[in-house]
Amino acid sequence: MVTGIVAQHLNEPGPILVGRARELATLRECLTATLAGNGCLVLIGGEAGIGKTALAGTLAQEARAQGVLVLAGYCYDLTETPPYGPWIEVLSQAPPLDRPTRPSLGDAAERATNQAALFAHVREFFAAIAQEQPLMLLLEDLHWADPGSLGLLRFLARSAAALPLLIVVTYRADELTHRHPLFALFPLLVRETGAIRLDLRRLELNHVRELVTMRYRLSRDDVDRLVGYLGDRAEGNPLYIVELLRTLEEERLLQPQGDAWLLGDLTQARVPLLLRQVIEARLLRLGGTTHTLLSVAAVIGEEVPLSLWSTVSELSEEALLEVVETAVEARLLDALSSGEAVRFAHALIRETLYEGLLPPRRRAWHRRVAEALLALPAPDPDAVAYHLQRAGDPRAAEWLIRAGERAQRAYALLTAAERFEAALQLLEAQGAPAGERAKLLYRLA
Repeated sequence: MVTGIVAQHLNEPGPILVGRARELATLRECLTATLAGNGCLVLIGGEAGIGKTALAGTLAQEARAQGVLVLAGYCYDLTETPPYGPWIEVLSQAPPLDRPTRPSLGDAAERATNQAALFAHVREFFAAIAQEQPLMLLLEDLHWADPGSLGLLRFLARSAAALPLLIVVTYRADELTHRHPLFALFPLLVRETGAIRLDLRRLELNHVRELVTMRYRLSRDDVDRLVGYLGDRAEGNPLYIVELLRTLEEERLLQPQGDAWLLGDLTQARVPLLLRQVIEARLLRLGGTTHTLLSVAAVIGEEVPLSLWSTVSELSEEALLEVVETAVEARLLDALSSGEAVRFAHALIRETLYEGLLPPRRRAWHRRVAEALLALPAPDPDAVAYHLQRAGDPRAAEWLIRAGERAQRAYALLTAAERFEAALQLLEAQGAPAGERAKLLYRLA
């Protein structure tokens, strides 16, 4: 089992919430209204590492303490999010209702005659839960969501105000171009549901000083030096600040001395200009074997099933668990409570590992992941198609079509069209027979 792994850090920080008093107050007002029976939709945006997850997580913790049922779903980068991916995660965590038996989204799709009927079924299910216990739905990284998930969010959000239902969404604002579906959806959500938008900004220098004095007992001169160092390099990004402080501690340039802390010569520190450089420095300290295996995990995805990782890397369970323990202690991975998978502690950690692989090596690992998935009794067509595409394997077209057919059955028509379009492009590049391409064109018509 991978559960229960606890990292031992010199001064392990909690979420950075300094400078977030206004946002926390707004979220608490929404929670109070939800407990009174009037829910709402909250959209928390900002750049990577700005503290969206920390803020939402703090609200979730407070909500649980007040008797709210909190269900979370995630969207992932570098992979094709399957139709309704985050909602499937949310539904899988939901407790059985006292009255009807809990349906799965797949069951609902089977019975529904169109997408509107499917959405109505899901809304009815969440409404029934909320009537038994106030409910908070947390959807993380919605900038990577599939079109069907965005449509379901819009549909459910219209009902939130009449229920004890709080929906909290996080997204990377720097990922949204004018052509992004979420960019166009925001005005509709605000107009139709009164959604509250919280755009997180970088921390001011006085907030960085507050953070330093809260965590470290330093002399005034050392506080000034450390705040200046963090201000120059982190530029107010909370994740940058945490990583820089962690690096200083690991290098013993910031270390405890009695009941206080001592700050060393910061000119001797390895100063990363970007967070990616901080992460790369941490990875190098793990050793070559662990680094390689984490790169394999990065190819698999943001969330990494241990069984799949073991198969692809050809490691025994015990050997893999040793790698997992090392990575969790280094705060590169988080162990999921199920004990069956791990998740990268931050998307940028995975991106650093993934982009550090040479393209030929990435293709080879994607092919091995695809073969491992294909050996399963019921492989996920989106996952198989994604890895085959990345591997440059001609079988990708076949699995994109299967993924599109699955999306069609779930009435996720935009997702289905995307899959069929991608398959058509591959078939054209491969010089497939005209009849085969015509079938796809007919589906896209």
